[in-house]
Amino acid sequence: MCKSELNASALEVNPFKDDDSNVPSLSKSESESLSSSSLNEWEYADNYNVQDETGLDYSWDYSEEPHRSRRMEILKKYPQVQKLFGYEWKTKYMVGGTVLLQTYLSIAMRDSSWPLFLLVIYVVGATANHSIFLAIHEWSHDLGFKKPLHNKIGSVFANLPIGIPYSGSFKPYHMDHHRAQGVDGMDTDIPHPFEANIVRNRTVLKALFMLTQLAFYALRPSFIKPLAPNKIIAFNLAVQLTYDFTLVYFYGPNTLLYLLLSTIICGGFHPTAGHFLSEHLEVVRGIETYSYYGRFNYVTYNVGYHNEHHDFPKVPWSRLPTVKLIAAEYYDTLPVCECWIGIIWDYVTNPKLGAYSRVKRMPKEHQLQQLNKSVAAAASAESDKKLR
Repeated sequence: MCKSELNASALEVNPFKDDDSNVPSLSKSESESLSSSSLNEWEYADNYNVQDETGLDYSWDYSEEPHRSRRMEILKKYPQVQKLFGYEWKTKYMVGGTVLLQTYLSIAMRDSSWPLFLLVIYVVGATANHSIFLAIHEWSHDLGFKKPLHNKIGSVFANLPIGIPYSGSFKPYHMDHHRAQGVDGMDTDIPHPFEANIVRNRTVLKALFMLTQLAFYALRPSFIKPLAPNKIIAFNLAVQLTYDFTLVYFYGPNTLLYLLLSTIICGGFHPTAGHFLSEHLEVVRGIETYSYYGRFNYVTYNVGYHNEHHDFPKVPWSRLPTVKLIAAEYYDTLPVCECWIGIIWDYVTNPKLGAYSRVKRMPKEHQLQQLNKSVAAAASAESDKKLR
């Protein structure tokens, strides 16, 4: 049976062992072995509010996210990594082939029997559309073309088989996810407290969340940080509606149904959807980003190389394995997700995992306030000591 147990050979922990905490702790030596740039994990580990019988909360971290410091350290040691920066010219041809495939199948399958219709959607359509989502992700980092505008236009074209306009608003939110990973009110990748409080660790609600998580990803940002309309969003909307209308007008509504079901299913109980969980679900205490090196990377533009991607967002998908090869000592000690299917199963069925299983941090101004309070408290305690 496929399991999502993290590769803990270096850490010697079982990420799902039965103990009283939400996630297992690393020993001091294990924590220090991850990287010298990890900003004293052992010292701030006690600041986490783990899920237990007293109540649920995110794991709050009062340090910088780990990727910037690790990136600087790797570049200092291996400056050749910078030569991997740039765009991947092959992506546009792969995307073009996928768009044509989905357009063809939406027409070819429109009169098929329901069992065959749904089977093709699950096996081919959902896989293809998930691949498209991750091509748009690549191009949000300007990794498909030399000019940023061309990446935006390419993303609008890639968006066509998804059936709903998406690419125009994706980039701003995704850049916030990188610049402010885990920051409350900025990183919209993390479940909002309202939805987290509903889902919690409840198996049935976690299963419903998995079925509809793309809707959460689409709607959550507009509630947390609404975007003002702009030209690229309007262009995305106009092109998508034209494509949808053309398909329905000439070939009937089942063409659009094929595409929409492919989109809905690809974000639910589908193997490729495991990456939504595996990337940042806090399974090992204090570890907020995980990589996956399995076969589904072949159809998802290596999004499984997620630590490498966050460390070097200017490196395209085709060169991320080279980053891992060059800086192996930085990545081989980190826990990884072994299986996307398994992480979906574990998320739904494991009572220690839930919507709150994410690392969050306060905005910098709040962190400074917290630091000032701590300094003041320490000074006061020292003063009281001297008076005694």
